[in-house]
Amino acid sequence: MIELFMKQKMFSFKDAFHIYDRDEQETFKVEGRFFSLGDSLQMTDSSGKTLVSIEQKLMSLLPRYEISIGGKTVCEVTKKVTFSKPKFVISGLNWEIDGDLWRDEFQLTDGENVRMSVSKKWLSWGDSYHLQIAYEEDVLICTAIAIVLDMVLYNDEDESIF
Repeated sequence: MIELFMKQKMFSFKDAFHIYDRDEQETFKVEGRFFSLGDSLQMTDSSGKTLVSIEQKLMSLLPRYEISIGGKTVCEVTKKVTFSKPKFVISGLNWEIDGDLWRDEFQLTDGENVRMSVSKKWLSWGDSYHLQIAYEEDVLICTAIAIVLDMVLYNDEDESIF
């Protein structure tokens, strides 16, 4: 089980997250680009090498994000139309989100196995999450999905009920 802590950087002109391990060592940094049309973020390692790209697809009625690792698209995360609790589709992986997104307690599953559990840390400065990822090979994609969900659920510019 890999434990990571994701903290959104406060007072930034662009989306920014820092990802730490349980020893409080920064393992990844995620930053958005200035002056981009839609959200466009890069996840880098401690040396600055880009590992993951997250791009918002603007030609969509609802929020839709493409996640690429090593230049190859791995999945798309799309918000579904609902009138109660938020729902998302993760195409390309056949994974599902279970739990309560409004209370920030949810899991990513592949139908049989829990791939990641996410819980929001309350009483912290800025959005802060505890990620428990079951498999080492899922660290990048699971972290990227958690970032997309945070951006869609808590983007101040999105006043939509969907």
